[in-house]
Amino acid sequence: MDNREKVALAALARMVDQYLEKRPDGMIDNYAMSAGENAFEALYAYGYMEDAGMRFARWTELGEALLAWSHFPNGNPFPAPIRGDGGKASRR
Repeated sequence: MDNREKVALAALARMVDQYLEKRPDGMIDNYAMSAGENAFEALYAYGYMEDAGMRFARWTELGEALLAWSHFPNGNPFPAPIRGDGGKASRR
């Protein structure tokens, strides 16, 4: 994974974290907006989120690590997916 892809994934994760509601049960609601749905799909593909229903997702452990890395990237290893398919197949 090149640096541009790392920066883009980190930015996407931060946007999801900042603008989509995280409920008390840990579910994140995309409000049935296509931008939120597409963000979930991209993050599923790399294993950073797990599908939790039509409108909802949860951060995986790897996704939580990505959020932490996005705040303090310098000198910390990037939390890259272990498997070549990103750990999760898209639900489409």
